[in-house]
Amino acid sequence: MDEFGGSHPIDDWVDIVVLRAVDGHTLPATGTIPVDQNAEGPPGAELLAELMDATVRLAPGEGCSQFIRDRLRAIPTPPLFAASAWLANARPVVVRDGHGVAAGLSVRYSTATGLRVVDPAAGGDIDQDQDG
Repeated sequence: MDEFGGSHPIDDWVDIVVLRAVDGHTLPATGTIPVDQNAEGPPGAELLAELMDATVRLAPGEGCSQFIRDRLRAIPTPPLFAASAWLANARPVVVRDGHGVAAGLSVRYSTATGLRVVDPAAGGDIDQDQDG
């Protein structure tokens, strides 16, 4: 056990930026500014704020399995995120009408219930709340 009462490393999490596909555009979960994940430079201040608001941290103490965290970490970091110190370790997950697939995992998102990631092969899932 570590000093925080858990048996997992304190930094054993994965940050997920929830994006939604709407009318041919990708937007932050509750944002309005289109996201070009392939942009070479860092996001501007307003887009960064929307991306940070759309970020959900999945951690072991909240019931997120190591398998799910590892699968999500395997998602490539897009250039837009890599160019930002705030987003360099985050991974994008895109949902359409609240549903998506990321790294072979089923993903559901709503502003009312937050993020749910399910491993279809194992039938396990996690629920993560997000403000917004």
